[in-house]
Amino acid sequence: MDYKTCKITPGKVGLSELAEHFGLQPEELRWFHNRFCPIKDLIDPDIQSHVEVVYVPFPGLETGYFASTKKKKPLYQKTNCLNVPRVFKKNYGIIQTVQENEGEKLTIHYETELKKIDKNQIFISRKPIYINQKRPDMVMEQIADEVGSVFYPLQLELYENAKLKRIANFPEIQKRWKIKKQQLASYYKGEIAEKLLNRIDKQLDYRGKTQRGILDSLFFTLYFFPLYELFSDNKTHTFQVSLPIFPKVPRVLFEITLRIDEEISETQKFVIMAKGKCIDPRTETEIANGKEMHNPINKGEMAEGNLDFTYRLNAKDNSIYSIWGQLELKIASKAKKISFECYEQQ
Repeated sequence: MDYKTCKITPGKVGLSELAEHFGLQPEELRWFHNRFCPIKDLIDPDIQSHVEVVYVPFPGLETGYFASTKKKKPLYQKTNCLNVPRVFKKNYGIIQTVQENEGEKLTIHYETELKKIDKNQIFISRKPIYINQKRPDMVMEQIADEVGSVFYPLQLELYENAKLKRIANFPEIQKRWKIKKQQLASYYKGEIAEKLLNRIDKQLDYRGKTQRGILDSLFFTLYFFPLYELFSDNKTHTFQVSLPIFPKVPRVLFEITLRIDEEISETQKFVIMAKGKCIDPRTETEIANGKEMHNPINKGEMAEGNLDFTYRLNAKDNSIYSIWGQLELKIASKAKKISFECYEQQ
């Protein structure tokens, strides 16, 4: 069977309330229930006061509603504010390519799974990372890869607008690290490895430092862009965000404008364009030297940078289907270009 039954108290539960509980749209739940229920229990337009049993899909099972009903525009929670997807399970392939001064390209790729269990919680797991199509082979790369595995599965708590709030399973990560540190210390010898392990050990004493370390990646930054904020009447939203461009130095400030294209494609997707430019108050030298953003000297050339990304969202629930684009930054003698692709795996 494609369904399970949910027993309710007659006359006490409305369609919208029940649909939200199961992570469905009201019209989707109505359509699904009406396929299997007795004629006398049809929902039209709301749940009738005598109905005791509602037919709902098994968790994670596509209802088929959106395949049979073509949407005409994105789903809005309220005027100019996209509805936040409540529950989903997604597998994504990630490819990130970094290039400096037209030199050799560094390509990182991996797969990650995101499972959103309600509006405010999401679990993330990650498969092994490949660097230039190979698993890490240098000692420091191997240690970094092993350390990274400690943080997954990762449980994140979200705000109502789907932006990141905090790491919810931090104590669990600390326990994993204690075991992993012992394993790494017994395998990797030498002063450099010892210093690295001790540095990570100190970092994991503090939730704030750990959270910044884990989430300081382009994937987390881009995936949790404010797509579900209130947009203007012309379907745009402008905000400022600091982007991780150089490793182990402060992020660089950009101003980004999002624009919703409401046209729904034949494959039931719609697009949000993200375009922006660097507005960092620090000079090129200050950014290159890792100077913090407060109290910049402002004597010298300012950095130049731009960002151009395309988001494709599933029209059925506004979840992210793909992200692709690039950002560039020119400082002093360095010109850095980062290309990023994230595609939902079927």
